[in-house]
Amino acid sequence: MLRRRLLQILGSSATAPVAALARGRRVAASEGAGTAPDAQAPAATRLRWAQGWLLWRDFAGRTIPLTEALADLRAVGADGIELTPRPGELAGQGLTLETTRELLDETGLSVSAHYFSGPFHDRTREEEIVSSFGETLASLAALGGRQVVIGPPTVPEGVDRPALIRAMAPVLEDLARRGQDEGVSLGLHPHLNTLVERPEEIALAMDVTDAGLVSLAPDTGHIHLAGGDVVSILNTYRSRLVYFHFKDAVRPFRRPDFMPNMRELGAGEIDFPGVMRLLAEIGYRGWINVEQDHTTLTPRESCRRSMHYVDATLKPIYR
Repeated sequence: MLRRRLLQILGSSATAPVAALARGRRVAASEGAGTAPDAQAPAATRLRWAQGWLLWRDFAGRTIPLTEALADLRAVGADGIELTPRPGELAGQGLTLETTRELLDETGLSVSAHYFSGPFHDRTREEEIVSSFGETLASLAALGGRQVVIGPPTVPEGVDRPALIRAMAPVLEDLARRGQDEGVSLGLHPHLNTLVERPEEIALAMDVTDAGLVSLAPDTGHIHLAGGDVVSILNTYRSRLVYFHFKDAVRPFRRPDFMPNMRELGAGEIDFPGVMRLLAEIGYRGWINVEQDHTTLTPRESCRRSMHYVDATLKPIYR
């Protein structure tokens, strides 16, 4: 039934290459995130490109099933999808973790990461956080992923932000150890309207966490809108880059709503060619997720435009 549903969307001509694609994607997913590249491996195997499910999930025009998003991604040659199922979300589409994995295999796509957030600065909630993180690891394993993107918590205005960043460090390190025990990497993800967004907050978070445990999973759009120089910050933490959200944006950002600032890749202000030159220089190997928080297009057209920019402009830089 799942195969029939996919083929209705993909078209019957897609049947033959699906199994081979699936095998290739599973091999790619089994490789670690942000690892040093094999010098003999072609560039296509060193970088893997995904798009975030939220583009389709949060679209206001209509309800879009996961099967359609996967078909759109396969059509543009993506390698995966960043998928963090909300409670009840899969069941609402008649899916389980197991049948979702079947859908991924049918389309030859991999799950690039799960997103995880919590009040990491509040030590009284550490047990709750650890329990929830265990559920995230179990879900990620069921879907074949090996990367967790850590979203910092939101905090009230007027708090001592540096003190709270320091307070969260041991919790993040503990989660990272738990992830490493399961073969999963953890990357801190600076984000607007959270505890870690500005350049000095990124610097502090990196300074107070163990580089062997907590990596950086930067979001180009959020760094730019928070006043950062994207290429410079990435270069500073070049040895800790483990995962990416590629997002284009235009300033100025007027808190709290950043949706009007978001653009498809290549339509904003971010120096993505500069980013790619840096990634080529350091030999970055891992996932790059095109994370489109907001679009004025349909999800399919947004996905197509960004991936066309990736194929035409960015991929040729990474040799």
